[in-house]
Amino acid sequence: MPSVALGLPDRIYSALKHRILTCSLQPGRRLMEKELSQELGVSRTPLREALNRLALEQLVFLTPYRGYTVAPVLLDDIRKLSELRLIVESESAALAAERATDADFELLERSATLRYQPGDRATYEQYLRDNSAFHQALVRSTRNDRLEFVVASVLDQIQRPLYLGLDTGLDAEAATAEHFELVEALRERDSAKARRVMADQIRRAEMRILASVSATDFGEGL
Repeated sequence: MPSVALGLPDRIYSALKHRILTCSLQPGRRLMEKELSQELGVSRTPLREALNRLALEQLVFLTPYRGYTVAPVLLDDIRKLSELRLIVESESAALAAERATDADFELLERSATLRYQPGDRATYEQYLRDNSAFHQALVRSTRNDRLEFVVASVLDQIQRPLYLGLDTGLDAEAATAEHFELVEALRERDSAKARRVMADQIRRAEMRILASVSATDFGEGL
């Protein structure tokens, strides 16, 4: 089946979203439509369509008479995202323990390892892609596309705090070990254990991310 080409607003949306999630467009930065239009080589109409879509995802804010601003990274938002992850990803792990196939387990093990080099921003992006790939593979093994959609949205939202945390030294080896611990729980076909392991890991991740983001210039609010 041939792939469908993205329309111009979709391409602008994807480009801006990537810059926001990887902090190339930093939290709190004001977005000047004229500058973005010239930089991207597009008119303001598709640009505004893309910005409005990002506003719906709370990645940018629209302020009357001031225009668009990249949303700040708020510690309270990180806590709320962690609460949401506890609800959807813990249950995803429980379902995966029941439904995952041997092929799913093999994919999860291949996706489990995370690496990055402090200060090398290109490796930060690879870390984020690899981490998302692992969690998406897990929820895909539940065979529930609606749950997959929700988890994908949560993973998008947590990328910026994760990216900022890499600057202050998040432990890739510890995260990798947690991934393999989770796969082992899934292989045991123990839903309660898988749910508990995932929940414990999300709580630990929340504490690490909060501490890391608090140490940056972008960790605003309580």
